[in-house]
Amino acid sequence: MASPADDRWKDMVRAQPAVTAADREAGSAARAVSFALELTDDGLLLKIRRDDGRIALVELSPDMALYLREYLTNGLASIGYIRPRP
Repeated sequence: MASPADDRWKDMVRAQPAVTAADREAGSAARAVSFALELTDDGLLLKIRRDDGRIALVELSPDMALYLREYLTNGLASIGYIRPRP
């Protein structure tokens, strides 16, 4: 029998940080210039090189990686980067 669905996503959604007006100001966020993804025993490590030379390292569970993929896909579609299929 299959395992029950994991519903921890509800906690993740409730814990999302708000994006503030200060976050939106020009120059307030570093830009990513490259990234690497490494598999771990139970998830992924996302390593991002920023335009200021610093490195950000984020550990993602499989669920969080899937959520991130969906958010990125929806965000790209919202700004018109992904065109709908005919």
